[in-house]
Amino acid sequence: MNNFRSSISGWISAYSYVLCFAILIPFLFSGCGDQRVQTITYLEYQPVYMSEQEFKSAVQMEEPRALKEPGKIYFYNDYLFVNEVNEGVHIIDNSDPASPSRVGFVNIPANKDIAVKGDYLYADSQSDLLVFDLSNMQDVQLVSRKEDVFKLTADDYPEGPHQQVDPSQGIVVDWKKVEVQETCSGGCYGYGDHILMADGSGASAPESPGGTGGSLARFAITGDYLYAVDSHNLITFDISAPEPMQASEKEVGWAIETIFPHKSNLFIGSQQAMYIYDVSTPEAPIQLSRYPHFTACDPVVVKGDFAYVTLRTGNTCARGVNRLDVLNVEDPKNPQKVGFYEMINPHGLGVDDSVLFVSEGEEGLKIMDVSDPYNVEQQRHITDIKARDVIPLNDVLIVTGKDGILQYDYSDIENVELLSTIPVEQDASE
Repeated sequence: MNNFRSSISGWISAYSYVLCFAILIPFLFSGCGDQRVQTITYLEYQPVYMSEQEFKSAVQMEEPRALKEPGKIYFYNDYLFVNEVNEGVHIIDNSDPASPSRVGFVNIPANKDIAVKGDYLYADSQSDLLVFDLSNMQDVQLVSRKEDVFKLTADDYPEGPHQQVDPSQGIVVDWKKVEVQETCSGGCYGYGDHILMADGSGASAPESPGGTGGSLARFAITGDYLYAVDSHNLITFDISAPEPMQASEKEVGWAIETIFPHKSNLFIGSQQAMYIYDVSTPEAPIQLSRYPHFTACDPVVVKGDFAYVTLRTGNTCARGVNRLDVLNVEDPKNPQKVGFYEMINPHGLGVDDSVLFVSEGEEGLKIMDVSDPYNVEQQRHITDIKARDVIPLNDVLIVTGKDGILQYDYSDIENVELLSTIPVEQDASE
């Protein structure tokens, strides 16, 4: 009997082995020549290079040019400074918001951030800090260049597939989208939403002696100090003289995005948290607190004892949420959330007295009543514009977005009136 059981057991084991081998045969040979070949087409970013000599000699004042991709904005002394992403700064006379007048363009390769104090414009140019004399707006002159003060990391590369940088070709000043075809056997992986075809088929003014920046700014001025953030660090410059001197550099955290000054504090937004730094000793900022949140793109503005933070999903923060958080920051060492409100896809924001303006990207602009910060109420939703960032100042709202720069009179919130538009213009060849 035992021999019979042993025979049966052996037969079952042998059968199981043969069956498993038969099942595995297709997988064992799928790596050989009989694979499905497919061609995919996807978008990839290609670096745009300049030689070091071209990079430095390109910095100069030019005639006004068309607005193509507006970035950061800054308002100072009746002038509006608009960053043209990776190209430079538009200077616009905005003494009459109903009829803005273009003054000129300062060509600055790889420029993204700006700030102004007195007669000086501060701008980044890749890893350098540049200072310009604005005493003659018709003839803006470069007076200082501080080299390699900003650290460039992988966070500074475009979102999505991009080609590897080759330092031997020069300095990267921009990225352009190119269409790439790739033929591969089996599955083609790693391109996500960037695949086009397969198989060939088709803010309120910060309390600062400088000007007013938007909520997406990485530069902020208080007193005689310029504070700048790169992807990880807070860098302090003494700007009491035309030649800025770096006073300190502190590591803040990961994926730092924005900075907003309020009284003697800096509010720094990142994809993981909001940080509050004390700058009562301006050359040596001290971290007071860290308010963590979901992974999300995160600008912040402050009015009185309350901070308003928008959290947004995006390519680099896809696991986040879309909402407005309200924080009591009366004790900056212990910020407390007092409310949150669901949003669509909030970007920049700005606050003026009891009115909060929230940019909703492709979904327009929301106007919120924050007279009671514990019970924020939506007043209006303007849907016929694309809003990325805002500056509310003296009853004039400056809005930037894909369509250009729009200015509104909001002295009557129930009847917000469009004053002017500086449209985005595309080249005829595009």
